[in-house]
Amino acid sequence: MKPQPFAPGARLRRVCAALTLGLGGLAWTGAAHADLFADNEARRAILQLRAQVAQLQQAQQTQQTQQAQQLQQVRNSMLDLANQIDQLKSEIAQLRGQQDTTTQQVNSALSKMQASQTALNQRLAPLEPVQVQLNGKTVTVAPAEKAAFEQALGNFRNGQFSQASAQFRGFITQYPSSAYLNEARYWLGNSLYGQQRYKDAVQAFQDLIQSAPNAHRVPEAMLGLANCQVELREFKAARITLQRLIKQYPDSEASSAARDRLAKLRG
Repeated sequence: MKPQPFAPGARLRRVCAALTLGLGGLAWTGAAHADLFADNEARRAILQLRAQVAQLQQAQQTQQTQQAQQLQQVRNSMLDLANQIDQLKSEIAQLRGQQDTTTQQVNSALSKMQASQTALNQRLAPLEPVQVQLNGKTVTVAPAEKAAFEQALGNFRNGQFSQASAQFRGFITQYPSSAYLNEARYWLGNSLYGQQRYKDAVQAFQDLIQSAPNAHRVPEAMLGLANCQVELREFKAARITLQRLIKQYPDSEASSAARDRLAKLRG
């Protein structure tokens, strides 16, 4: 069977169809290439974004770790500080306790010292010198010395001549350097005179006159000596004593009495 010849119009239609079909393929191939390019860019962008997110997450995790470490360090420092504060509070409490104890001990010691000082002062008071007026002068004597003299003088004034003379003798022996010594000798002579122990009285008066010729009581002691000599009937000796008294102590009160007695002896 013979092929039938194509009609011109049919051939043209085939060519057009073929061209159309070829152009369509070319169009599909270009679109496919375009789609493939877009997918690669998207994948690359996604990968970059994922890498950035991973970096941010890593940086955030590192920062959080550092912050946690710093926070822990701060907590440790605060804990150490709190422990130090507690320790300081404890030490302060101990120091306060020690201070209170020390203060109590010091106060107790001071109280004991004050009590001891008071007791010592009370014990020393009888031994501390005191100032007294004696024949118009201020002299210093021991309290016991003053008391002994005043006790003997009190017994003399009460007429207890025997006891007074014994006390005055004891005073002269015990206090040989006393400011009361010449007074004690004078009153010893008077105590013996009061007992009519004239010879002993003469010795007492002479001891005063010879040992302390400038003593305040010497004129009176010479008058007492003359009285003892009269009682012993030693009139010549009495006149001599009275004359010495008037000559040596003309302005004394004893001198006036001596003139009267001397006149009586001469008469």
